[in-house]
Amino acid sequence: MSLFDRRSVSAGLIGSALASSVQAKAGGVVPGAETWSESVMVLYFDDALRNGFSLRLSRYPERNETWVWVHVLLDGELYAYTERKVPCSTDKVTAEAPVGLYPVPGLDVRMTRNGPSTAMTALSFTAVVKAHRGKSGVDGPGETPVVLEGVFRPGPLRDGSPKGRFERTGMFEASLRAGGKQAFVSGLGKAHEQTQTAPRFDTPFTYAMCWGPEASMIGLLSPKRGYGDVEIGGRDTPMEAFKIEAWAPTRRFAAALKGGGQVTGQAETLYRSSVPIFGRQWQGRIVRAEVESHRMVGMINDWRPEEQPYGI
Repeated sequence: MSLFDRRSVSAGLIGSALASSVQAKAGGVVPGAETWSESVMVLYFDDALRNGFSLRLSRYPERNETWVWVHVLLDGELYAYTERKVPCSTDKVTAEAPVGLYPVPGLDVRMTRNGPSTAMTALSFTAVVKAHRGKSGVDGPGETPVVLEGVFRPGPLRDGSPKGRFERTGMFEASLRAGGKQAFVSGLGKAHEQTQTAPRFDTPFTYAMCWGPEASMIGLLSPKRGYGDVEIGGRDTPMEAFKIEAWAPTRRFAAALKGGGQVTGQAETLYRSSVPIFGRQWQGRIVRAEVESHRMVGMINDWRPEEQPYGI
């Protein structure tokens, strides 16, 4: 089945799901309040960091709110669309379901997981939006039509993640269109799913996710905890702790590994973006990184950096 055949099948499944669901009546996410929520994300960049994308959906079925983040990098130009006031159906996407449908009512944006989260076989995605070119930090449509569609085929689940979170690297096939340009991309990238009732964006954090042909790394730093894992040469090792410097054009990081040992590295920022959340700005950086001489690409994101225990 081709990429576009899979997209048609996914669209039909989602249409059926929406027809059988009703829209939630509660109004909006309350900062710090517990509620059921789901997040799903795909992330890919080519080795030259000229083309790539990030698509994230966060659903709050009990609060009638969906957050949509679309970032497309095409021929070195970054396009951004974010919106936090999209309606949400009452359907809940669970990790155990044989198919996970992530619809976005009113927008041509959707993601579909095949298989339960522990044994996912594919994650297809589509986003057709009007984005801001070379600008971020503002919700709502921009001037430039952007089309992103593709499929992710996962590798093994990663160790070191908290309960309810499913992290993987794997292979992407995707097409990007924006600003009169088009690219077809394929290669290694990252995806995750997570469900929880705890408040999101309630705690400061720095989240690093980088990958390459021989190694990959996920690391999280917050005031009360740090976790992650590093995979080198097919061996996946959880972290005991992760530390990173405050943002700079190039920042260093280090991780202590379970069972002993340490890895160190550094990341250079090539592109920056921001997303408004609860009156603040989430900061995202697309980076070129090196971990123990292994070259990688990825992102490092900071939320409430003024409260972070930076330093190595």
